[in-house]
Amino acid sequence: MEKRVIFFVVRLVFLSGVLSGQSNYIKDDNCAVGNYFEQIYAAENHLMNGEHEKSLKLYNAAFTSEREEKIIFFKDIHNALMLAYQNDDTHNFKRFILHLHDYDVDSSLFQTVGYENIKDSKFHPIVKEFFDQKRELHNAPVCSFFERLHMLDQSIRKACREKYGHGFYHFCGEEIALLDSLILKQLIDYFNENGVPREYEFCNIRRHYFPPYQLIIRHNQQWCRPEVIDILKDQIGRVHPQVLAFILDYVYNNPCDGSESDDPLGLSYQLRLGDQLYLLEIPAERIEVVNENRKAIHLDPVEDFHRKIIFQEFNPEYVLVNGRFMFHLDADESFINTLKDRFKTGKVTEERLR
Repeated sequence: MEKRVIFFVVRLVFLSGVLSGQSNYIKDDNCAVGNYFEQIYAAENHLMNGEHEKSLKLYNAAFTSEREEKIIFFKDIHNALMLAYQNDDTHNFKRFILHLHDYDVDSSLFQTVGYENIKDSKFHPIVKEFFDQKRELHNAPVCSFFERLHMLDQSIRKACREKYGHGFYHFCGEEIALLDSLILKQLIDYFNENGVPREYEFCNIRRHYFPPYQLIIRHNQQWCRPEVIDILKDQIGRVHPQVLAFILDYVYNNPCDGSESDDPLGLSYQLRLGDQLYLLEIPAERIEVVNENRKAIHLDPVEDFHRKIIFQEFNPEYVLVNGRFMFHLDADESFINTLKDRFKTGKVTEERLR
């Protein structure tokens, strides 16, 4: 943990430079994917601006566009449902909830933040009727395969940690590396044969959801095994850009050749110190190239990304940015206080919403 803390702070404070040519590191000409995220990002911007009717129309357009392969993500359905609920819009709520038919979710979804009063509202019968009639899912093979891989990934780490404590990699490193390689081979074979599963094919979907394969991939990156990354880059639309960015962020900032990284996607400017979020300003000279890199994988511009982080901090019922991007620094109190003082100009307050 100490090493991770030092790495993150050094990276945050001294971030500089640009990787030449990074703006073309992914090529994607899928118009359906581009159209989906263009509509979603516009809907999110209207949401943040308080233009709720425009936002609802764009969510509808994104969910109902004709395309050969269905492109839809849970966080977007969740945000659209929440927006309809907060606007007393049962018509759109009934439309949006139908998109949950394919997902492994239950009524507990509507017992989370933002839905505290739903039982006493006219929306409760809609939710009850939907789950009473929700069709049976047939995604057990996908669920069981990825749950098994995740269990194998965790089992050896758990056993070694219990025996050797936090320094278990020193004692079990070779065995972990071997098992990781076998798990990765199974993962790549599955992707090559079946493609990357769509989000709704997985089990136990929740608000801040990341598919189980991301942990397997990240663990294998520590052994410098990047071969699966190209598969993911070619399947955006099945892979959410934020999931891909989270994986790429680890790859780019832990280069196997020992070279320095410059955070090409601009993901290193936010962290949580205690219960307070800090968002640092990205240097102006970096914004253009960072946004080119982000656009290449259908991420929103970094300026919008930062707006969403601030909006979500004071509107936690929405999920515009996955919580895993909000790195929570775990260190002693004196060190935390030192950083709070150093980063005080980046403290996120409600005034920054305006």
